[in-house]
Amino acid sequence: MFDANRRKYPRANFPCQLTMWLADGASDTILVETTNIGAGGVCVQINRGIDLGAQVDIQVHFKNPTTPFKCRGIVVRSRKVSETQYDIGIQFEPLGELKSAFLDGKVSELIELENKRKS
Repeated sequence: MFDANRRKYPRANFPCQLTMWLADGASDTILVETTNIGAGGVCVQINRGIDLGAQVDIQVHFKNPTTPFKCRGIVVRSRKVSETQYDIGIQFEPLGELKSAFLDGKVSELIELENKRKS
């Protein structure tokens, strides 16, 4: 039986610094912290909506290593959660093998940190 609470990719509820730009170049740089991050995508809360299907260029700034993780994604959720906040879900476009392995490792580390904080 399918469990609606289980995701294809585990998510870390751990804030990471993120910079994103609309891929069409029509928008300013958006600096935010992630709400959660997984190997398949990321969720952020920002002060504006973004159209579903919009492509975004992303840089995730992990504390270690200092080089940001760069990729492209597509907006799959854009939901107003308050007068000033939108919940934006971004699915990463297919990653190469090295980027995918790196991101899997980082997400696993963040999930471990999250679990230690809960203990």
